[in-house]
Amino acid sequence: MKIRHKKLLILTLLCWNVFSADSVTMGVTGNIVASPCIFNGGNSNLDVNLGDIQATNMATPGSSSDPVPFNLLFTNCPAGTRSVTASFTGTPDPLAGPDYYLNSGTATNVAVAMSEAGSGVLKGTGSSITHNIAADRTATLAMQASVKSVSGGATPGSVSAVVVMTLQYN
Repeated sequence: MKIRHKKLLILTLLCWNVFSADSVTMGVTGNIVASPCIFNGGNSNLDVNLGDIQATNMATPGSSSDPVPFNLLFTNCPAGTRSVTASFTGTPDPLAGPDYYLNSGTATNVAVAMSEAGSGVLKGTGSSITHNIAADRTATLAMQASVKSVSGGATPGSVSAVVVMTLQYN
């Protein structure tokens, strides 16, 4: 009989974890998000052609080219979407500062500027702009781009900068 009690005791100890209980807190999270609009007619790329800029016009320190206007067009925005925020990132120009983008083309002593067309506020890396969605479920952000020569003495060549725009819909 003692052996039977020992076996029962050992079996009870082995199964003890089965009968023990722990309380567990489980969190459930999520977000309700606004659906996106159609940007630029469904094309995810937007190319802005600054045209030909005379090097002589960029010879003086602080000189800038004429701004070239362009629009960020949002259409077919879902009914629940109230606004769009565009955030800009790119490589800042070390000489011109964080409000200007580094020229990766062959022209030297120039940087690329992007700004709001109405106010002229520069939209360098880390900046953003928010615009409300209109009743017709569209939004247009009027922008402009130009070239700036902080130090002057721009040399002929190509101008190119990549600006990544991240869109958030609210």
